[in-house]
Amino acid sequence: MPHQIDMIAQRIAAMLLAFWAGSLVTVCAIVAPTLFAVLSDRQVAGQIAARLFLIETIIGVVASACFLLAYAVNRIVADRRIAILVVLGAAAPLVSEVVLGPLMDSARRAGDMARFGALHGVSALLFGVACVCAVSALWLFNRPAA
Repeated sequence: MPHQIDMIAQRIAAMLLAFWAGSLVTVCAIVAPTLFAVLSDRQVAGQIAARLFLIETIIGVVASACFLLAYAVNRIVADRRIAILVVLGAAAPLVSEVVLGPLMDSARRAGDMARFGALHGVSALLFGVACVCAVSALWLFNRPAA
């Protein structure tokens, strides 16, 4: 029975990582750029993209918390690098939302588009880091046993 529980925990963890990595990459690489390419109103495109990035941040925090709980309880992962990637991948968008989001809003309201652009660049970098971390964690987690 314990072996079956471990297998179930492993499969749930793999599904969490796949869902998180897939949704994050989809929003960052496909949906957000498409919004700006298709919508003529950049402000509306930005508002929709911002909402989607917030949702992705929440998904990342929840998925990583569940993954790390399974890791802590069942030791489903022998490789600590995966847990580190999961933490970094969830933390980067959280920093973007909590720290950079208010700063970008402030810069936009003040009409300081240079500052907004710089902050937006850092935010994009953090979401890129999250994508790389999530996909790397998924890759390492699903590699065949040696």
